[in-house]
Amino acid sequence: MTSGKAGLNRLGAGVDKDAIIAAAFGLLDRAGLSGCTPEAIAARLRVAPGDLTPHVPDAEALSIAMATQMAQAAPVLAPADNWRDQLAQRAAAARAAMLSRRDGSLLFARLPPLFPVAGPALDSVAMLGAAGFSAADAQAAVQLVDRFTIGWTLAEQNAGQAVAGGQSFASQLDIVLSGIAASLGTGLTGGLDERQSDFQSALWVFLRDARESANIAFARTAHINELDRRILLLLQAQGAMTLAAISLACGVDKAQVSRAIKRMGEMSLLSRGGIRAPIRLSQTGRQLAERLLRQAELRNRELTFGISDEQLETVSTVLDTLLARAIALFEQERKRQLSNLGPETVDFQDLVDEGLPGENGVAVDRSRILPPFVTLCSYMLRGGALAHKRQTGLSNFETWVMSEICRNPPISWPQLVLALYRDQSQAGRTVNHLIEIGLVQREGKPGRRHGFFSPTAEGARLSDIIRETAIKRSEFLFQGIPADQLETFMGAFDILARNAEVQVARERAIQEMNQPMDAGSGLS
Repeated sequence: MTSGKAGLNRLGAGVDKDAIIAAAFGLLDRAGLSGCTPEAIAARLRVAPGDLTPHVPDAEALSIAMATQMAQAAPVLAPADNWRDQLAQRAAAARAAMLSRRDGSLLFARLPPLFPVAGPALDSVAMLGAAGFSAADAQAAVQLVDRFTIGWTLAEQNAGQAVAGGQSFASQLDIVLSGIAASLGTGLTGGLDERQSDFQSALWVFLRDARESANIAFARTAHINELDRRILLLLQAQGAMTLAAISLACGVDKAQVSRAIKRMGEMSLLSRGGIRAPIRLSQTGRQLAERLLRQAELRNRELTFGISDEQLETVSTVLDTLLARAIALFEQERKRQLSNLGPETVDFQDLVDEGLPGENGVAVDRSRILPPFVTLCSYMLRGGALAHKRQTGLSNFETWVMSEICRNPPISWPQLVLALYRDQSQAGRTVNHLIEIGLVQREGKPGRRHGFFSPTAEGARLSDIIRETAIKRSEFLFQGIPADQLETFMGAFDILARNAEVQVARERAIQEMNQPMDAGSGLS
């Protein structure tokens, strides 16, 4: 006869996600969501709580899995004749799914926006778009109906009036739909325009151009890397600073800053009284920083050509707001990582490869125009990377590749490489990996250069999550900023981006002119 312990081990070895969810539903029906804990589920399955972790890492993941299964069990509805009937059908199906289980509305409240119910969620968005709604307004309309439905059903379930509330629900939903219809001419989101939605991408391109031109220009003055130059000029402007303060000001993690400080200490550019003492410039460091500062000021004047002092003041005001909010988003994601998964699990090497934040900043002091943009981009990238990793399991660059492939599929290989600003080998490795894990599919003639790429059904689903996350984060960044300030900010940013293009074109030309001369002098 098998011992009791061996029997438990056998049961534990066979546990899977379906068994966990089934046990969770059993507890839900009997004790409600408050009694549906990982410990209670493990006891019901006669396994250790740790045996659940590979399948459902935490309570939030379990709730989402349960709600998703309930939503998928709803009858698939045929497309309606118009967007209003389509949203009404979607709301009715979601409500029925929630009422099918005790505390179902609480579970649905954990789902991400545009959750699947009664067929593909984005069908409703497409129908709204065909009716004249913008992409942002269409998505906001679906989310509004979903949240209304969840809130209504939550009140029903708490009051125990689920059966009697049907007619009232339909009439109240009709009011919500009428409000959406009335917004068609004026807009529903009232905030993000296309420039704001695409701001992170435009910011990255702007800083990429500035970084490349700075690489070339500053290399003629000092052969040190860019993070080192940023720290030199930061200390020149601010005086002695702690390691934590430098990390916060640069938007670069402490480990990278610590390595840079050690490197510059070995070059006698920095001085420090002890391991925890503030860091300051040495005499040699101050001399080099002064030389770099003069060059940085010239570059800064070139970048801001065509922007008035009043516009720059507005830019500074808006940047302060955006940076504070980007830091808040990053800290929120970091705390989620620490509470659920321990230390940060995102590999930031792909951010380093992109030139930000890593050891590839733009070397100007914080009183200049670029450093706040660099720090803002750093926190936006790092916070976004954590959010995408948590929601999709993809790295930052994989997320970027998926976004480009899903933007207007199918996309050809040359178009994809151009959009990614990458050499073909790096882009190819990532695309091959996405194909291997079932997110991207290729069609066309043999050979990568002749291929066309599009998302699989699972890739499209993850891309929707990525897009929704980006929209929500952008809405948070820009909400409440006065329209006149935003218009001034975006106009000045457009000028900065154009001036950066001019700078990088000039520096490339100078570099090309110097190369033949250098080669000739080496042969003589």
